[in-house]
Amino acid sequence: VYSDTDNSLVVEAPNGSGKTFSYLMAYAYELYSGRKLVVATPTKVLQEQILKQEIPQLLRVTHLDLEAQIVKSSSHYLDLDGFYNSLYQTDNPIQQTLILQMGILIWLTETETGDLDELQLTNYQAPLFAAIEHPGDARIGTAFAEYDFWNLARSRQEQADILITNHAYLANHYMDSIWGQNPFLVVDEAHRFVENVASSRNDSLQFESFWGMCSHLRNLLFYAEDSAKVRFGNNIEFKIILDKLEKNTNDLIHSINKVQQALYDNRNFATSREDRIQNAVSLGFQGQDLFRSVPQFKRLLSQMQDNIEIVRQETNQLLFLLYHQQKNLLTSDDVLIRDLQEEIDHLDYYSEQNYLLLDQLSEPQKLDHEGFVLEISNEEDPLSTNLTWLMLDPEEEVQQLYQYFDKKLFISATLAQQDDFSYTIKNLYLDPEKTLTYRAKPSFKVEKHLKIYALSDNDAPEDPNNPEYEEFISNLLTQIKNYNHILVLFTNLDVIRDVFSKLSENNNLKDYEILAQGLTGSNEKIAKRFGIAEKAVLLGANSFWEGIDFKHN
Repeated sequence: VYSDTDNSLVVEAPNGSGKTFSYLMAYAYELYSGRKLVVATPTKVLQEQILKQEIPQLLRVTHLDLEAQIVKSSSHYLDLDGFYNSLYQTDNPIQQTLILQMGILIWLTETETGDLDELQLTNYQAPLFAAIEHPGDARIGTAFAEYDFWNLARSRQEQADILITNHAYLANHYMDSIWGQNPFLVVDEAHRFVENVASSRNDSLQFESFWGMCSHLRNLLFYAEDSAKVRFGNNIEFKIILDKLEKNTNDLIHSINKVQQALYDNRNFATSREDRIQNAVSLGFQGQDLFRSVPQFKRLLSQMQDNIEIVRQETNQLLFLLYHQQKNLLTSDDVLIRDLQEEIDHLDYYSEQNYLLLDQLSEPQKLDHEGFVLEISNEEDPLSTNLTWLMLDPEEEVQQLYQYFDKKLFISATLAQQDDFSYTIKNLYLDPEKTLTYRAKPSFKVEKHLKIYALSDNDAPEDPNNPEYEEFISNLLTQIKNYNHILVLFTNLDVIRDVFSKLSENNNLKDYEILAQGLTGSNEKIAKRFGIAEKAVLLGANSFWEGIDFKHN
């Protein structure tokens, strides 16, 4: 039971013990005061389970009248205006794009949410989705504003009593008004929360893509057969702006390359190195080693920022002229307008990332909380340098997040170490004096359902890269008897492949089904096949098998 001085409760409850239903029940009767319950989980699967299984069961038992909604990024929703425009981009249509558009048109007659996840596609990286994912702005006065899926979703979320989201979204939007005033917070799978907060703040400046985008902009403006210069270069208003843009886009590319060169010059101060294929390399840095001359980098980044803003303003001026002449334009010129709008969106994105990096350099103490990686796609080419940075110490961010919520519950199956919650409380940046703990008893004995063996054979090769290692493991697996299913955990996919190859060739295993991650099909297919396999040897990395419920035949 919470007291007035207790801010947090940390609970360890084994899987299958009813922990989700328990915390929903505990908070349910507190929600009629107008306060909301926010549940943060790490996975979509758990979010759907809570919404479609746990909450309906809660309402059946309690007869309460509560509404629940999943809160996710706007990019999950279809932008009706963007989709409508995509249907009229008829220049060189791609067959796959046309098929996707036809499928979406059919789906639009059925969907009530506009949530693109309903399509259950595997190709969300297709170019079409960049144009039809909702950007998250409030649509007012557009052709489809009345039916805008994102706005409708936000409206439902504002009315809901229970909001379910993921760790990363909460970390980046905890100040959003959508959560209401002084809401309650449950962090499910809490042992992954801080890690997910840090990962969600993974930012980057992909310089290669940036100056490639600038080159594309120059092509639209000057070099393509139907460029802006070809069409409107004789118009004095257009010519003045185009002349400026020709110089300033070049200046922007040069400023990008100067930053790349300066980063590349410090590559020898890396604290870690990972060689990749085709002469690519990843170099890890502490902030003070990568930015050895902070004033130099601030000057270079500030110059790049100024150039971004100049190009952005002049491209906007060009768009303004195009809009004013739109009634006289051909349909093909509408494509130029949309292309230039996309380039401005890209400039806004890179501007935001550049500001984030400048913010790190403006407060040198922040460099101690960030890890930096140079991704160089060709180690001999400075202009193939890209930068990624990650929050290493998210304590300040997590503490700020906590201030927006009341009566916080952190729950998971693994939070205590021999009945001691000290490590978890410290890892979650909680105040031990204001945090209660509870450890639920397991509802079943694991040892009755699962046996785990660790390899201790003195004859086993110590080096997993030794070819004899795969031979030893393969022979060992053929000798294990009296078990319907065997799961072997590896951390090296190359070893999995080699062992799988040897087992597949073994005639003694002809009655077994052998499944291997990355070799025998998708995760979903493997999981389904496992359910019908009479006998199986399964090889996979730990992360792949997490969450799969293995049961005896």
